[in-house]
Amino acid sequence: MPLQVSVLKYEKNYLELAVKGETHTLFAPLVEYLLKHPDVEYAMYDVDHPLLQNVKFRLKTRSRDPVEVLKEVVSIIVKDIDELRDKLLSKL
Repeated sequence: MPLQVSVLKYEKNYLELAVKGETHTLFAPLVEYLLKHPDVEYAMYDVDHPLLQNVKFRLKTRSRDPVEVLKEVVSIIVKDIDELRDKLLSKL
């Protein structure tokens, strides 16, 4: 099932999304990375039921636009995954 994202609330330093089609696989590492970011006050997600794949995601930043912080963190995750892939492939 493709991801369906709905913006529930978007303010100066707060973002709340409803996401259908994903659960812990995507959001656990995303929240872990977000919580390491110095501009993030909190990041969390709730899953209604794993079989339904409905997630409510919330991100609050200290002062920056939460979408910009989210983009920055996603770029870091992609970079880390690329590095891991390259290291694994070099060992095979």
